[in-house]
Amino acid sequence: MLKYSQTPGIFKLEGNRLGRPYHRLPTMFTGNFDTIESHLGNYFLKKHRTNITLKKIHCEMDVINKSAELLVSQVGHLAFDIDRALLLMLLGNFYGLTSSLADEKSQDDLPTKTEVRLRSRLALDICNIIFNKNISGIPLTLKPDSSTIQTHWAYQLTFVLGDDENCSFRILLDDSHTDYILNLIRRSEHGEKKKQVDKASIETRKKTLIKEIIHTLPLTMNVKIAEISLNVADLTTIKPGDILPIAMPDTFPVYIGKSELFNALIVEDKDKLFLSELTSKTEKSYE
Repeated sequence: MLKYSQTPGIFKLEGNRLGRPYHRLPTMFTGNFDTIESHLGNYFLKKHRTNITLKKIHCEMDVINKSAELLVSQVGHLAFDIDRALLLMLLGNFYGLTSSLADEKSQDDLPTKTEVRLRSRLALDICNIIFNKNISGIPLTLKPDSSTIQTHWAYQLTFVLGDDENCSFRILLDDSHTDYILNLIRRSEHGEKKKQVDKASIETRKKTLIKEIIHTLPLTMNVKIAEISLNVADLTTIKPGDILPIAMPDTFPVYIGKSELFNALIVEDKDKLFLSELTSKTEKSYE
């Protein structure tokens, strides 16, 4: 039990969020940090003449933002917001102007039309970079939406650029997008488990198939009945009707190909010849 004054930073978890791993949602972005960093760095350098890199990604739940640039996708709504200091720096670098980020007067002034246009362009460009199948694994089709008003967001992702905490932009997600990303995580994990199970099943089937092939492999066994040595002169004198003296061994060698594997007796039963008392060559050598 805690007093109400002892609960700073503890947020209320709504009933519809129970059982959902909201704490794992940032892994879709932090797990692809290097890829996102590379694409953002190239974008700012090529499009805005600014050499700046992504340093870290912060995540926060249940955020109120009334001034973010609203976008709509096939899932729902998301929003983009950017620090004015970063916006002015991008403008200054692009037009070759010297702008001070600590200029309090410029920070207090209302945003100019140029700033508003740049923020709208950044919102669409950056969100299209991040929400990409090949970058974060989250495929979204985005377009601006100026007709909807939304202030409460389920999740906020803060992308800090450079070493200045005030040099960052934020992407805000509604409940539909958070659920969509969580479903992607679940499907991805299920797919990995299924791949592992399928891989193990395939390996088992391969072993079984190889075993069956080996066990059913057809082999031809040859039995050497007799052997006689003759020189060429004796061979030329053989005539029809001659009788060749052949000594019959006690057992007969059995071959598979050129390899002698067994020795056996040859017996006759009902006008058929059979091999009997098979003895392996190894066993015979031991005897």
